[in-house]
Amino acid sequence: MTSMFDIDRYFARQMKLRHLHLLVALADLRTVGKVAAELCVTQPAVSKMVAEIEKGVGVALFERDGRRIRPTPYGDCLIRHARELLAHAQRASTELQAIADGTGGRLDVGVLSVAAPVLVPRAIALFKQYLPAVTVGLYEGTLDTLIPELRAGRLDLIVGRMPLGPLDPDLMHQPLLDDPVVIVAAGSHPLAQRRRVKWKELEGHAWIVPTASAPMYRRLLSVLASHGVRTPANTVESVVIAANVALLQSCAMLGLLPRSLAQHYEEAGALRILPLTLGGIMGSVCMTWLRVGEDTPAATLLRTCLDEAARGIQAG
Repeated sequence: MTSMFDIDRYFARQMKLRHLHLLVALADLRTVGKVAAELCVTQPAVSKMVAEIEKGVGVALFERDGRRIRPTPYGDCLIRHARELLAHAQRASTELQAIADGTGGRLDVGVLSVAAPVLVPRAIALFKQYLPAVTVGLYEGTLDTLIPELRAGRLDLIVGRMPLGPLDPDLMHQPLLDDPVVIVAAGSHPLAQRRRVKWKELEGHAWIVPTASAPMYRRLLSVLASHGVRTPANTVESVVIAANVALLQSCAMLGLLPRSLAQHYEEAGALRILPLTLGGIMGSVCMTWLRVGEDTPAATLLRTCLDEAARGIQAG
């Protein structure tokens, strides 16, 4: 195998973007012929470039499986990094073009549902007062889908509730607000008409709950059990906020929402917060970004705006 020094020298002096495009194309298309057609080169040229890369890194990156080729474990590793590097290069190109066009660049933000309706819109409204020419892209998802996008360089920031526990060393977290979960219902729900509600009165009602594997679901069952309330039998499992609100308004169901969202919908006359407390929180709402990476003035400003918006929400 080639020495670490030789590999470092190869990456520094000989590895080109065209090699990265080749690796990704081979991983996606799996035949030399298709890759040659995709890249507008000959098949011998494809084979030659693969041989050059394998010589530079000192290991086999692909193996043949009949007429198709498939990556070796070394190939899988290099292809993963090639995708990330190409994503960074594409974003750099897009940002440079935006600056040249006078549009001011771009920020891509991953948003968990807890932050989507209230916190993020308020922060972006503040941000746009200072940098109206910067495009902000919002992408809603869950942590298991958004964190890989952040690490791959396709997102600049994630806003949402982080789980309790040790933090990943490659990520920076800044808590924004504590947002306890509350129990909600439509204004027409029998329990929503009362100033005081006893826990036992929750018995037998239909619920919208998180998925069974979610920490908040386990927390709900624990609190209900501590008050002598049996596990709900009539449930819908959902974390889709818009669908949950529509269900609550059209059916006599109970549900869970972060307090900031519940207050937002209560002020709009869509829901009522029941006078019960689940106690504690399932982790703070945070903003998360890569510890090592470019930190543009626009990204710094957006984090400042998120912090200011969170303080406003916390103040009520």
